[in-house]
Formats: sequence, C-alpha cells, structure tokens
Amino acid sequence: MTRASDAGTPAPADVAEAGWQAALHGFIPVPAAHARPELDAAAARSLLRCSPRAWALLTAGGLTAHPTPDGERFDGRDLFNLAVYSGSRASVPELALSLAMRFARQDPRDWARERRWDLHTTLTCPRHRGAGEWRAWSPHSHDTPEPGGEPQRWRDPEPTQTLEHQVRTRGVHARLRCSRLAAETADELARPLRYVRMPAAVRADARWMADLGLVDCVSGTLALARRLGAAGFEVRGRSGWLVGPQVSAHTWLDVRDDDGRWKSVDVAHHHLARALFGPGAIAPEAFAGSRPDRLVPTSAPVGEELFAHRCLAAPSDVTWQISAASR
Repeated sequence: MTRASDAGTPAPADVAEAGWQAALHGFIPVPAAHARPELDAAAARSLLRCSPRAWALLTAGGLTAHPTPDGERFDGRDLFNLAVYSGSRASVPELALSLAMRFARQDPRDWARERRWDLHTTLTCPRHRGAGEWRAWSPHSHDTPEPGGEPQRWRDPEPTQTLEHQVRTRGVHARLRCSRLAAETADELARPLRYVRMPAAVRADARWMADLGLVDCVSGTLALARRLGAAGFEVRGRSGWLVGPQVSAHTWLDVRDDDGRWKSVDVAHHHLARALFGPGAIAPEAFAGSRPDRLVPTSAPVGEELFAHRCLAAPSDVTWQISAASR
C-alpha cells in the first residue's frame, strides 16, 4: 500500500512531527539557574499530546531534561513555549490558550461593552512557617481614576488567604489616530518576536530577551514604553489580569493619542494571537488602539509581582488562583 506521503501528500503523523520540529526553531529553554523541573517524561508527553517519535525529536533537539533526585524532570514553561509554536492544535497549552484568547478573533467593536465580575482569589504559601506578611495589588474597575496608590498589606498566620472583589470592565474599540504614533507602534509590533513564558528574574533582563528575539507581556510593554516615550508620547504601563475561562496575570501599555484619549497597545497578545491564529485572523486595531472587555487593571508597577508573601520560611513565591464569574 502506498502511504499518503509517498504520493506527495504528507501523512498526518508526518505533519504533526514537522510542526514540533518547526517549534524547535528559535526555541530557547528556561536558563538552568531559574528552571523549575517538576514534570516527568510521562506527564510532559501527556501535556504535549505528541507521538513517541515527536517526543524523541523534541528531546534530541533542545528540550532540556533536568536531573533531579527523582529522575529526569522537565520545566512546564519549556513545554508551553514549544506547544504555542507547534501548530498541533492538540496540546493542552494550545487548547487552553485558544479558549482564553478566542476574544482576539472577534470584531473589536464587540469589545465595547461593560461587564461586571466577581473575583475570588486564593493565595497560598507552600512552605509557610510562623506569622506571614502578605501583599496584594487590588483590582480596579474601568472608571477608576489614574493609576496610583499602594498595595494592600496585612499579617495573618494562616498559610492560605482568600480575597473577594467586584469590578467592572469596559472594552474600547478605537484606532490610533496620530499617524506618527501609529507608525511607531506598527513598526514595533512588526518585529519578529517569539512569545514565551519565562521566570520573573529572567524576563526582567530586557536586553537578554531582546537579543534572543523573545517577548512576554512585561518585556514587550517596557520596550514599547521606552520607544514611544522617547518619541515624545505620554505612556503608562498597566499590570493586572486577563479574565475569562481562566484568569492570568497580564501587562499592557496605554498611550495618549492626539484626540486626548488613552488607547491600549498590547504587544504580548499581538504576538500570541498571531502565533495561535495567524496574522489574517486578527483585526489591525485589535491590539493597537482597542482594549478587550476582559482586562482588569491594578496600580502595580510593570514587572512587580501582583502578590507577595514573607514568613519564617523566608520570602516565598506565593501561589495564587483566581476564579472570575461574569454578572
């Protein structure tokens, strides 16, 4: 029997493996000093939902296996960064992102509405000892005045904390009116950057990220803020959350346009949406002027963790989970 690939049409398995092979092009692993190797090979393969041959390609082509006392383990961020560019449409990261980012394929005119959200936040210190000092940046509604203020701080001996907030979001459909602003923004968004997830300490090294052609929401926002600020535009970085089926921390830029209005430019979501859906599926003004109705801002400076904790176990990476219900 002649296989489809023998007749000139690649077999499905070959296409999938080619996608994973393509994902390795430009792949940069999390630096070893900042790696968090927690997944064994079975769990990693289950996350990627790839074939044994594709898995062999990945491990031979740059996916790092870290030695641990429990055997070889993989960093989930490495798996995420490969999956986004695999085009498999079957991996867990792709499916989750496609659901979370489906608003990007809507007409931005549909974003211009007000929504109300009930946010339930759970904070946990995994190594808690003694009385804990907690810090959290509270979410704002869309009509909150200019960014500013301080985070909420409190002491509590319990290792788990819960917070409740009610906020309003309102999306905006707009285009950048100033021709020079539009040109500077378009030029920055046209850079061939690869969206990644990296540890906070790594993405804070803007030069390292830029030299390797990598971008996330923090580094992309800071780079665009520097460029537009140097060109004389008034800018403000915003940190908060993207709410929806899941809630994730996010950072974007607001810039003052010629008409006096603040308009949003979202570098990270621009690159992520293009990777997931292709450039033709996204309206030009989607992330260059418009703002989705799912962005909840805080007053946190760009790059600062939205939640922090300190106890006798020393400063700890507090784990957090937020559920959002639309009303």
